[in-house]
Amino acid sequence: MENSLYYLTKVFYFYKGGISEMKRKYIFVVLFLILAMFLVGCSGDGIPTTPGISITDEAKVKSVIQDYWLALSNRQYELAKTYCILNGKWYLATEEYQDMPYFGFSTLTWNAYFNYIEINGNSAKANINLTLIVTVCFEDICSTESETLYNCPMYLTKISGVWKLK
Repeated sequence: MENSLYYLTKVFYFYKGGISEMKRKYIFVVLFLILAMFLVGCSGDGIPTTPGISITDEAKVKSVIQDYWLALSNRQYELAKTYCILNGKWYLATEEYQDMPYFGFSTLTWNAYFNYIEINGNSAKANINLTLIVTVCFEDICSTESETLYNCPMYLTKISGVWKLK
């Protein structure tokens, strides 16, 4: 009896240890493959770069508008001007923002929300809701206010394959 109990315990331990060791190896391999897939998927800038898949004009128009407002939010006025036609409406507006006094205790953040985009050949119109978020801080006290401009039209034209704000 004692011998058979010892044998059963040994068999149970062998199967339990053998199975969990094997399971650990499989789990490790599966987790490693999942990690590798995530790391491969995280490389790049979020714009599809698969050969044979082109970025649509609508995506390019959205990108130009979002990058323009991001550059303004970061006070990168020269970068913002690169998204505009020289001496166009948005170019001149950027120069006006550039001439405004900068106060180190405040930030302006512009966010564009798209209602629709219409593309007709080399011309495009984007209708956006534009939200301005103003944050003002004095020492440890900050106050944030926001205002939204609804149905703001932005016109673009394609010059040498590149979309520019008019």
